[in-house]
Amino acid sequence: MTRPTPAALLAALALAALSACAGAPPAPTPKPAAASKPAAEAEEPLSARGQRRFDEAVRAHDEQAKAKAVDWAILERRWRGVLEDADLAEAHYNLGVTLERQGRLDEARAEYQRALQQKPLRQAAVNLGVLLEREGDARGAAAAYADAARDFPEDAASRARLGALYRQSGQLDEAWRLSREALLRDPANATAYKTMIRVALARNDADLGKLVALRAQKVAPDDAEVAFLSGQLVARQGDEAGAAAQWRRALQLRPGFLPARTGLLEGAVKHERWAEAAEQAGGILADDASNAPVQLVRGVALRHLGKADEALAAYGAAEQLGAGKLPEVHLARGILLMREKSDCAGALVAFDQYEKAVGPVLPQGSPAPRLMRECQEQVEQGRQAAEAARQMQLEAEKKAAQEAAKKAADAAAAAPAATPTPGEGTTPTPPPAPSKPPPGKP
Repeated sequence: MTRPTPAALLAALALAALSACAGAPPAPTPKPAAASKPAAEAEEPLSARGQRRFDEAVRAHDEQAKAKAVDWAILERRWRGVLEDADLAEAHYNLGVTLERQGRLDEARAEYQRALQQKPLRQAAVNLGVLLEREGDARGAAAAYADAARDFPEDAASRARLGALYRQSGQLDEAWRLSREALLRDPANATAYKTMIRVALARNDADLGKLVALRAQKVAPDDAEVAFLSGQLVARQGDEAGAAAQWRRALQLRPGFLPARTGLLEGAVKHERWAEAAEQAGGILADDASNAPVQLVRGVALRHLGKADEALAAYGAAEQLGAGKLPEVHLARGILLMREKSDCAGALVAFDQYEKAVGPVLPQGSPAPRLMRECQEQVEQGRQAAEAARQMQLEAEKKAAQEAAKKAADAAAAAPAATPTPGEGTTPTPPPAPSKPPPGKP
């Protein structure tokens, strides 16, 4: 079996923080405003004007929903207009939905409570639980759903949401039971199906999960979460290509769906498809630039794509966002300095930071010790090579000096004697006297 590279290992460690997120359901959303219409026994009779405004508000919602461009601020004004004519529980509920969709949760809660004070509206009771769940109050949400299930015995939504909360807390039997009860009341309840798929995954029963997923796909063919969970099931059975296809479908249904994109990113990292990993990481960061683990994975991918400087910048961003809780960034930086920059001294500093950040026990399979030994050997070899080079330089300089001195001596010895100047170590010799001719000859 092929062993993963250090880069794939540290990228997988960084992605571990996202695994739980990939398995967690998104926050529930309130039911559409058009779900509530004034009942025959309304609190007060509707005037013709009030009835017209109510109908116009419902029609405006339906038209916007059909065009997939709901303007909740406009709908809010319409429902406030209805309340000017009649204090209806249904209008308060629908106004609460518009406020919740705009993120004004306290105002939405007040409207739901006003609706319940006037009439036992099932949707308002369930949505109060939804608000608490979105705010992270699982205990309060569970109590609200339980109250709704008690007060409205035929309600499916409260049981489905309560089952999802039980599943998140690990109470799988209760989660399965409540989901089945929800489906008995509403066979098309997608939340119940998704909870049952997750329970099957938790029990490692992929075959049962696939049967449930087939039903879920029939009742909710355009549900991105159903597609994602179907991908998890086939991935559990070893069909990575099938899983990737389902996750891509989930992204088509809901662009930016984090669990699906994370699944694709993990697959790309596992098989070291770095171009795809960079693409998926970039897609996640486009929606959540503060995601430190994904910043790190993007840096690893960029390093393998030959973009070392961009990778270092990504590591810096990951380190800042991680606030000391992402030790792998030091390991990644050390590998880059060692492999790409030939800076083993800097790499050793980074590896030391990694070991200190991880603690006394390194993760199983961590490449840090091996890389540190390799880098230390390279540093020692470099030191020895530098020392040998220095000695060679000294020898070369000494030899050059000796050669120069010898050449100077040889040149001096081979030079001709210099012509002396008068008065310099000799006495001038007078010129010889002129000769006289022999006698008898002129």
